[in-house]
Amino acid sequence: MLVTREDELRLVVARLRRAQRIAVDIESNGLFRYKATLCTMQLATTDEVVVVDTMATPLGALAELLGPDGPRKIVHDVSFDARILAEADLVLANVLDTSLAARMLGRTATGLASLLQSELGIAMDKTLQHHDWTERPLRSQQLHYLAGDVIHLEALADKLSAEIAERSGDRAVGDAVEEETRYRLAQSITAAGTVDPRPPYVRLKGIDRVPKEELPILRRLAEVREQKAKSLDVPPYKVIGPDVLFAIARAKPKTMADLARIKGAASGHRARAIAPSMLEAVAAGLADGGVIPAEERAMLERPRLPPAIVKTRRGRENRLTSWRKAEAKRRGVDEQVVLPGHVLQDLADLADDASLDAIAAVPGIGAFRVARDGAALLAALAAAPLDVESPGGPEGS
Repeated sequence: MLVTREDELRLVVARLRRAQRIAVDIESNGLFRYKATLCTMQLATTDEVVVVDTMATPLGALAELLGPDGPRKIVHDVSFDARILAEADLVLANVLDTSLAARMLGRTATGLASLLQSELGIAMDKTLQHHDWTERPLRSQQLHYLAGDVIHLEALADKLSAEIAERSGDRAVGDAVEEETRYRLAQSITAAGTVDPRPPYVRLKGIDRVPKEELPILRRLAEVREQKAKSLDVPPYKVIGPDVLFAIARAKPKTMADLARIKGAASGHRARAIAPSMLEAVAAGLADGGVIPAEERAMLERPRLPPAIVKTRRGRENRLTSWRKAEAKRRGVDEQVVLPGHVLQDLADLADDASLDAIAAVPGIGAFRVARDGAALLAALAAAPLDVESPGGPEGS
């Protein structure tokens, strides 16, 4: 069923509100637009599948369904869905994330296609994985594909939940899934609508390996690309790839002929359109004389802590990592159940004499872990620093 009107959506919501749980998935346009927005929402129960055209339909009626008082929502990868929904003023709550459940059960391949294949023997259709979901009308092939994203989520949730119940006499795995879901929901909702304040070049992957003399040039080039991407409403990489920016900054072309010799710098209509601006950016970057603003340089340079502080923190991290590994083995659970990687890192940042209250305040640790393992965590933090290398670092950190 395709929903394109508010009155249709209200009828669907009234019906789905009576369900104990619903599968939820969304599609956005992040591969094709400067800023990703919600394009479709798929809702499924054992009795029906509904595709909501979120670009055509006011969505206010969905708030109660998706919120804490609605049915249990089964999603896959709550972090992404929750952020996109929050930016559409829809807060997701009361969720079971099948990707998190699989991770806490020790699965290493937790993508939806991988899990459907490994757990249910179902081959997922990927033909429209990179489709532009802003395109309208939605045709039968697209609706069939969208339904395929949610139609098996309940069965997958049942399979994983049964294993959690079977392996979790002390509720450890189930509690870990619930806590990590709450943590990721909170993180995603907080991140919704925020804009990365860093300049475009600072956000480039690999910027920390760029020679200092090339940074002013790269700074100017990335700004040209960003402005063009905004004006065209496309992701920056659709204007010109980041590897090409690095190559231009390295080559420092002065003429169009110089620029054309750099692979990708003048191929494609978007790259050709900004070619003159790119040459101007190179010239301006050279004129900057190797200097970038002090506040931006601070963003690029990691704070240098005194060696003693680094050594002490490494000792805490090593002790926590060793304890987590031993505890997971003793209890027969995945290490992420004992402590998620982000929790371990935040704990390692605490002082050696941290209190139980300080441990309890770490986001995502959960009251159940504090009650069960608080004394062990205090002991790991308070022990004498270890002058040893990390045993591989925490998984999932």
